[in-house]
Amino acid sequence: RGVDLLVFLVPAPLVVRMLDDVAKAGVRAVMVVSSGFAEAGEEGRALQAELREKALRHRLPVLGPNVEGYVNYVEKVAPYGTTPPPEPIPGRISVISQSGTVAWTMNQMASDRGVGLRIILGVGNEAVLGLGDLFAWAAEDPHTQLVATYIETMRDVEGIERGLEALRRARKPVLVCAPAGRSEAARRSIVAHTGALAGNTALRDAWLRGHGAILVEDPVTMFEAAVLLGHHRRLRTTGVAAALQSGGACTLFAEAAGARGLDLPEFQPATKARLREVLPHFASQNNPLDVTGQAAVETEMFEGALEALAHDPNVGFVAFDAFPPRLEDETVWAEHLLERVRELQRETKVAFASVAMSPLAYNARAKAWTRAQRLPFLQGHHAATGAIRALVDLQTSRQRSIPDLPPHPARARALRLLRGLSGPLDEAQGARLLELYGVRRPKEAIVASPEAAAEAAVRIGFPVAVKALAAEIPHKAKLGGVRLGLRNPTDVEVAAAEVLEAARRAGAAEPRVLVQQMAHGHEVLVGAVVDERFGACVTMRPGGALAEAGQAVFVAAPLTPAQARAYVDEQAARCGLDPAEHDLRAVAKAVEAIARAAHDLRERLASLEANPLLVSERGAIAVDALAEARRPA
Repeated sequence: RGVDLLVFLVPAPLVVRMLDDVAKAGVRAVMVVSSGFAEAGEEGRALQAELREKALRHRLPVLGPNVEGYVNYVEKVAPYGTTPPPEPIPGRISVISQSGTVAWTMNQMASDRGVGLRIILGVGNEAVLGLGDLFAWAAEDPHTQLVATYIETMRDVEGIERGLEALRRARKPVLVCAPAGRSEAARRSIVAHTGALAGNTALRDAWLRGHGAILVEDPVTMFEAAVLLGHHRRLRTTGVAAALQSGGACTLFAEAAGARGLDLPEFQPATKARLREVLPHFASQNNPLDVTGQAAVETEMFEGALEALAHDPNVGFVAFDAFPPRLEDETVWAEHLLERVRELQRETKVAFASVAMSPLAYNARAKAWTRAQRLPFLQGHHAATGAIRALVDLQTSRQRSIPDLPPHPARARALRLLRGLSGPLDEAQGARLLELYGVRRPKEAIVASPEAAAEAAVRIGFPVAVKALAAEIPHKAKLGGVRLGLRNPTDVEVAAAEVLEAARRAGAAEPRVLVQQMAHGHEVLVGAVVDERFGACVTMRPGGALAEAGQAVFVAAPLTPAQARAYVDEQAARCGLDPAEHDLRAVAKAVEAIARAAHDLRERLASLEANPLLVSERGAIAVDALAEARRPA
């Protein structure tokens, strides 16, 4: 009795066999380093299920199996199965990872740079304790300031949601590195490494962002972001400026910043006037700003440039390059500059960080020196700009949180419409769902014959479109089921006969005809899908023929009006929308409506889409509707 932690390194069957005796002996917690569980096939999965059942029955916390262990830097406890960090420093960053190697890499980088960590921990197969449980622990842990995590497989979505919500309430940022899994090789690796499928990562990422996670693309960027967020949390504005000591560094920083979507604003006239006073006449006034190598000698020139940038109202973050000592007895030219930087941070609320072009080795003096400066020192333009992106994303992470909205008043009618339906709906049914949630449709009529189509067209007003209407052919345009721009009754009658015949050839049993008034505008797609694990997510992208090109950017549903407008503003340019020519407010209303419908009807709806949504100077109208119902669970 009195054992706090028992570590198993014996074969998997022995672990399971011994667990009852371990619990009876009063052991308080167990860590299973042994492999041979779920990652090893059907027999291993059965052993893991038995391990879980016994642990829950005995209320015994179990970390693993298939885990390397952890290093607790603060309490100096390290049941760890691989090379420990050479110079562990206690700090406030908790690394909680599904990959033990990622955790090991983070602790090596921290040791090499003199950065303090609270804990590094791999969760292994998560038979009992999972990521969500450890996130909840970190939320309560007084030593944890932020969490960095690597996720391959969302094994327990509800548990992770609880953990992320606990971190959000505690106002502790969580940096998430989660592989996109776009390539076949990456998908094979994920399956082989964890014994589980990665799933749809676009929907996963939207869900993670909706629960406050800040996504980063690799562990190196995650480390730099952790360093940066350890010093800065708030920006007065998201504009980024850089003042660097060479033109090459400026070009490379600008390239990296552009790839991350960072805003490098042009300097204000007053800023440029001040720069002309402090810099040599041959120095440019572009952003990034080349202060020239002379700035390391005439540091007052460098200080003057940083002062000018810090007082520019469009700048909230300034990157500069001042490096730690490389030799044990080296004189550090930047001491006074860094003192002035700290003063500027207090005076202007602008965040500063030193950014090196590439990784640098830190000796003992450099580690102590950087800690003493109370400023972030970042390495590598690619990773550093990724870290700055994470800081920018942090500014709006709370606004992106999935809201708790009551059901829409039309929900009951929409559920009645879906009653008994499964699979693709015809356009009229999809259109009715859109209309119930407030998405506009053109004047239209549903008829059974070509003659009735011609009569309907006269009532609606020319020009019109004629479409085949049948659930069996949701993508009717590809099958010859659509005719556009018809201007007289004869053409409508002929077109209606043609689309009906095309529908029958495609397998429609009882097709009808939809006659629709022609509308004009810029085409975008607004669509929502419902994932069984992550719920409803909505996307907006170029419409029509361009709908399937490029990577979709999803956001978790539902959305508030403000969230929908922010999303539309972010996506407008890539969708070809110009605020001066297109009604973005109407687009935002459509996005909000489709997101709300997909969330409200998530138990019965698989997808809902307006493609295209035609956007004009005044308004937006859905001229096509596509929906798919799912059977009740």
